[in-house]
Amino acid sequence: MITFGPMPSLASALARVSLLLPLLAGAASAQSPLSHLDDAAPVPAGMMRLRVANVWTRFDQRFAAAGGTTPLGAPLSVDSLGVAQFPLLTPIEASLRTLASDPLLRLSLGRLHVGSNARIVTTPIAIEYGVTRRLSVGLLIPIVQTRRVAQATVAGDSTHANVGYVSAAARATAGPQNALVAAAFQKAADSLGVLLARCPANPTASGCAAVNANTADATAARARALAFVGAVTTLGVGSTTAIIAPRASSDLADTLDARRIQLNQRLQQYLGAGAGAATGIFTAGTDFSYIDLQGRAGGPAFLGSPYGGGLDSIHTTERIGFGDIAVGAQFLVFDRFQHDAAPPPRVQSRLVVGGALRFATSRPDSAQSVVDIATGDGAGVEAHSAWDVILGHFGSTVAARYAKSFARTVQASLVGDPEAPFPYPLFGTRTRTAGDVLGLDVTPRLLLTESLALDGHYGLERIGATTYGSLNAVNDPCANCQSAIPVSIDGTALATTTQRFGFGLRYSTVDMFARGRARYPIEVSFARLVTLAGDPGVAKQSRDQIQVRLFYQIRRGH
Repeated sequence: MITFGPMPSLASALARVSLLLPLLAGAASAQSPLSHLDDAAPVPAGMMRLRVANVWTRFDQRFAAAGGTTPLGAPLSVDSLGVAQFPLLTPIEASLRTLASDPLLRLSLGRLHVGSNARIVTTPIAIEYGVTRRLSVGLLIPIVQTRRVAQATVAGDSTHANVGYVSAAARATAGPQNALVAAAFQKAADSLGVLLARCPANPTASGCAAVNANTADATAARARALAFVGAVTTLGVGSTTAIIAPRASSDLADTLDARRIQLNQRLQQYLGAGAGAATGIFTAGTDFSYIDLQGRAGGPAFLGSPYGGGLDSIHTTERIGFGDIAVGAQFLVFDRFQHDAAPPPRVQSRLVVGGALRFATSRPDSAQSVVDIATGDGAGVEAHSAWDVILGHFGSTVAARYAKSFARTVQASLVGDPEAPFPYPLFGTRTRTAGDVLGLDVTPRLLLTESLALDGHYGLERIGATTYGSLNAVNDPCANCQSAIPVSIDGTALATTTQRFGFGLRYSTVDMFARGRARYPIEVSFARLVTLAGDPGVAKQSRDQIQVRLFYQIRRGH
């Protein structure tokens, strides 16, 4: 009867490396263990087993709530770039509504489209040692390289935008022009205020006839002038503060100028010709563009301005570093496999259980980057079991794993959903706990020869919701910022279920070596896995795994 050689004794939970989806998600964040790399084979007493694998994971889509898939960059792509993505623009939008006398007006910088794909290359290096026939210990060092491609295009033309970006050079003109408008209406409001205070007691005084004839309208005209002053001031009246302006030759710019002329006419009824602002507020003469959003050659642009909140530019990021290093052990519960030249039993089976302690040696993703990918979830504990069975030329491995992460201190958004595609740009220290992972892997095998096997793969994985700790007086600069993570707008903060399918091929001389029929114990395996089903927000991945395992005699086993 033909047996198959051992695969890693440390569970795939030990090899787990966290991957962030942005949704996204952020930083939509998701994690994906390196499944189908473990079985129930023990490490013989006195031997060291070295495992080196290379795993390439790629994705450019994720599953959608309505069925099918959406592009990876979809959460960052919007038809109207405004307050929903950059909430610090809210005062600007409110000012434009005041100036236009339109409470429903929505500020738009234009349409943003982000094309994106991701690649993660993981190299887990595992060293395991057989302490006894049943007990082995091990160390796992994962090296992770992440690459997230993000190509942003911006359409800030009149069809998609009603405001534009004021370059640093143009602010020296924009601010003073707005200041002239504000000063003119402030002067008119002050003059009308004097008349409203004086005329009831002095009806024959100069200018009082018109005011006394319609005191309510005069009062309303003065209030409107003051509101105009406040709104224009918010847009920026200094040589460096006018950053956003109505787009020239837009309907919004025309409306604002019409409202200015109307207000001038109302004020002139009580103050005479010349009252009000002779010129309009500053308007941006160019379309909002990619350069205005991102900047050029390190120069600041909208994302680096007070309204962008310090978010990093949307660009391709590439990182390399350690994942979360782990130490663990496994115990062989029973082993009914053939280990000598005697005839094998009709059914061969074995079962191992184990656990691991994971250390926070990975680099967290940047809270200010909307495209960064984390290399790990930090410290945690993991448990696994694996059961192997062979009957004739057919076999199977059934492996289960559970991982629980500990809270990790990170820089995160303090308001709203920290894992939203565009997090609220107010960052501070918070604790983040990645969701629990529960996985089941089934690997049926067709044993082609004594050393060669063809594998099938099925994996089911459940990842719990990521949670964030409450804020306190130390890390809550905005006083009572939201302390609990809400439901994510794109599903990345919710619990998710994923199903993977695949196939593989493995060459192993390990069991042949144990029976004296091979000169060296070595194992090489290949597997390809594809995510065919998942909850909304789950990345639709393709994964290629190559693994080599070598065995070394350290001491003679007992």
